[in-house]
Amino acid sequence: MSLNEHNPITYPTVWQPANIYEARTVAEKLHAGYVWASGTTLLRTQWEMGTALMPDHLISLDRIQEIRNISEDPEKLSIGAMCKLRTCSEHPQIQDSFRLIQDAAEVIAAPSIRNLATIGGNVASGVGDTIPALLVYDASLLWITENGLEEKSLESWLEEWRTGQRNASDLLLNIYIPKETKKNTNGQKYQPVSFFHKIGRREAFTPSLVTVAVHGLMNEAGEWDSIAIAAGGGSGHAMRLRESEALLRGHKMNASSLSKLAETIEAEFMTFTDLYASESYRKQSASNLIVSGLWKSLK
Repeated sequence: MSLNEHNPITYPTVWQPANIYEARTVAEKLHAGYVWASGTTLLRTQWEMGTALMPDHLISLDRIQEIRNISEDPEKLSIGAMCKLRTCSEHPQIQDSFRLIQDAAEVIAAPSIRNLATIGGNVASGVGDTIPALLVYDASLLWITENGLEEKSLESWLEEWRTGQRNASDLLLNIYIPKETKKNTNGQKYQPVSFFHKIGRREAFTPSLVTVAVHGLMNEAGEWDSIAIAAGGGSGHAMRLRESEALLRGHKMNASSLSKLAETIEAEFMTFTDLYASESYRKQSASNLIVSGLWKSLK
């Protein structure tokens, strides 16, 4: 008798709703024991590694067309949760106005994975590499919940996850990114400073060790008019570094302020230790990536 006869392999039942409301109805019918699924690139990795159990049911989102596209209006860019990472990295509006999303998407796994993986799955995982980039653009998320449609900032949703308040049955529909309003500069020139950096263990579909994103405007006097900083990586949740931002905003950037910034980042960034890197290493790496990137912007 073979081993599989003692332990037969079971596979989840796959449901394929045609629209978001049908998907919500299926979820309510199943009550529990299901997982939302699309590209399933992360899910398959988690199953193979034993970090997640295979559910009894998968609710596939592949047939739901209304959350596959990228659109815009005068106030925001809307990215459907089912939009593939490759599509995000190649979209003209993202390349022109939200370049850090392109930079983040292009360093996630291999091209074959990016052809399947969705930005919604990357975000809904809570640990995706696009999250720091989306945080510095003040992104918000549109969910369909048990109580209907609900929009909340990405930052507040991550805090819900950290504090155990996230509802896994909620379905992510869209990612909204507000467009930056043009400033009345009165002839003053502003220098945009934006960068995304990632440190990984190797070129493979494994969690990053550290990811950082910075997005801001510096005036002619060398003072920060606006600045947003985020850090994450690995299985930890990314976060905006608000104290570090406040240290820079409205002040000139020089060697002294960057030294103080490095200390503030290491104190503020909440991360973790695992088999691959210590908490101290991750803090120092995030600090070094951010400070060195800002220093280069001075030159």
